[in-house]
Amino acid sequence: MKINLILFWMIAVILPLSSFAQGVDFKSLTMKEAQAVAEKEKKMIFIDFYTTWCGPCKMMSSEVFTQDQVGEYFNRTFVNLKVDAEKGEGVELAKKYQVKAYPTFVVLRADGTEVYRTAGARPADEFVDKIRKGIDPKWSPEGLTRRYEKGERTPELVNEYALLQMESGNGEIGGKVVQEYFDKLSDKKRVKPENFFLYDRYTLNYKDPKADYMFANKDRFIKVNGKEVVEPLLYNWLRQEMIPFVMAKGVPDTGENLKALQDLETKIQKAALANPGCMSELDEIARVRWGGDLKAYLDICREKFASLESKDRFSILLSLGALQEENDTIKTLAAGLLRDHLDEFENTNRRVLYMTLLNLEGKKEYRLRASIDGVKKGKVTVSYFLRGKFEREDYEFDNHMIDISLAGRDTVAASVRLLCEELACPTARGNDYYPHFNFIVVPGEAAVVKVNAEKGKVAELEWQRGGSISHDFVRLNYDLLEADERDYNQLVMDNIIRGGDIRDYPDEFQASWDAGKRRVMAFIRENPNSFISVMELWEHYIWFDENEAEDIYNRFPANLKVSPYGRVIAQRLERSKDSRTGQSAKNFVKKDMNGKTVSLEKLRGKYVLLDFWGSWCGPCRASHPHLKELYEKYKKQVVFINVAQENVKDLNEARKLWKTAVKEDGMTWTQILNNEGRDEYDVVRLFNISSFPTKVLIDPNGVVVSRMVGGMVDAGEILKKVLGK
Repeated sequence: MKINLILFWMIAVILPLSSFAQGVDFKSLTMKEAQAVAEKEKKMIFIDFYTTWCGPCKMMSSEVFTQDQVGEYFNRTFVNLKVDAEKGEGVELAKKYQVKAYPTFVVLRADGTEVYRTAGARPADEFVDKIRKGIDPKWSPEGLTRRYEKGERTPELVNEYALLQMESGNGEIGGKVVQEYFDKLSDKKRVKPENFFLYDRYTLNYKDPKADYMFANKDRFIKVNGKEVVEPLLYNWLRQEMIPFVMAKGVPDTGENLKALQDLETKIQKAALANPGCMSELDEIARVRWGGDLKAYLDICREKFASLESKDRFSILLSLGALQEENDTIKTLAAGLLRDHLDEFENTNRRVLYMTLLNLEGKKEYRLRASIDGVKKGKVTVSYFLRGKFEREDYEFDNHMIDISLAGRDTVAASVRLLCEELACPTARGNDYYPHFNFIVVPGEAAVVKVNAEKGKVAELEWQRGGSISHDFVRLNYDLLEADERDYNQLVMDNIIRGGDIRDYPDEFQASWDAGKRRVMAFIRENPNSFISVMELWEHYIWFDENEAEDIYNRFPANLKVSPYGRVIAQRLERSKDSRTGQSAKNFVKKDMNGKTVSLEKLRGKYVLLDFWGSWCGPCRASHPHLKELYEKYKKQVVFINVAQENVKDLNEARKLWKTAVKEDGMTWTQILNNEGRDEYDVVRLFNISSFPTKVLIDPNGVVVSRMVGGMVDAGEILKKVLGK
């Protein structure tokens, strides 16, 4: 019973104490509200300016601001604000206080005037000390300068004043402050712990005279400061000097550099460090690299990597980018080494190595960052077709932010499905429907968008920033959508959920189709400098009269003309030169279904409508009832000729398929099978037919006046326009 009472008392005491150990308490206040609180509580305001993509910002949030001792100081001293510099009020605040790097930390008085600022991530103790001194008039920039100019030269003051100069961009002045202080110290004071900052902060490499002094007096430094403090610093200077010799690029093969390596090896031996770390492994790698055999170099790197420190592995892996111009064997070995060790690193280091890997593989990364207000966390699936192969990748997201990275060589359209329970809609079929949005993968680009997603609603995108190709894709496919298209997209989703049949809405489909065609064609015409225009013209080439397509192509800049899409368009235009509108139709002579000779040349003086089709072509067959109506209406003015192309090698089988389809579709006018006599007259090739159905209208002078490609084009409108009725 007594033990239980003691435990109860301990819990009662400890829990309240632990409830205050929560790190920095960042308030959800506007700037005006924070100023009012600061005025009332007689505090200053501390602002952490961050962005959602900033790695050091995240490190400070997760590793520094969560610590008890940091919270104890900041909560007692400041009204603390966390401000996203790219959202809401943060945009104006960042502009007002001229924030240009992240993270930036600004301390303000209650009236909003600046007291102190610093930037960059630091360990907790160092960060608290930095802020504490920054707001102390004695240690402020003005205070430090005043004290130094009056002749104060304590170790702490010299340390802080030199650092102030260097952080202010006055590196030369800062270096002079340090050197003058060092030169005036006695040998006894040079090894004192209070002056150790001269070596660990202001001695950058082992060629510095201060480093020489420490090497020469190693035993004295160890006696006063301890081996655990001195030897790691000596090792780090030696390691830094060795690193250039182990890099993939390698130092130039000169006698001078070889002597430098030999001198370094001698210095390592003389240093006689109790813990030489991985210096011998680095030296082995350096010697192999000096030999010039890159395969042997990559092999020894792989062999010795387990013995190296993480920072050394990172340096070597990063240097592999220098092998980008080597042969495929070397690049493959280097990429393999990178890929095997990529997951050892995080945040910025991992991304830098990842980009190096992509360069070796001839790829570039595309990154899409999408904020989604309606859902905090969940899963998304990215799917796309690449060179005929279906690809799918899954990503988890959190804190309302989707972050997708894709690597490749090709620009492709992709779809993101939002697999979030908040957005799931049960369908009549018993499964769940999830909304999606489309984007375009552009290797080497990045895009930041906002996703507007609600349950049962079609997802929309809002552009924020990024590459020009991604921007144009969003503009075309979201900003410029017409009302008929938006309505039809929502109708499709509603039908999926309800289990309806979208084919019950042919008028809505037609209105959406027409609006989409207008939208895309207008974009292509108005944006000749956009890669999206080239891609869309390639995809919707048949929508344009080829003379107009050539005019649009000629307005493309040179870099778009030589793109994969631009080259295909150029080939199509070249092939169509003799068959496009305004050109004389090439003559052909064929036998019709009844054995009667049909010669295009002998039909001069009459309009001729050629309908290219096949029994296998659904849209072709679907257009025939309307074609029958047109035949009855215009048969006195126009000669109708159907030219069938059957996709079988056996001629007898082709005839059978053709005749059966003609009979089923009830077509009583002239019927020609292109498969027959194809060696002599290939009508499909003569008229450059690449899509079925295609209809070609030829005037009485034998000139092509219209080409109608696809089943959605109404030949009746063309005939009415040409014939006047």
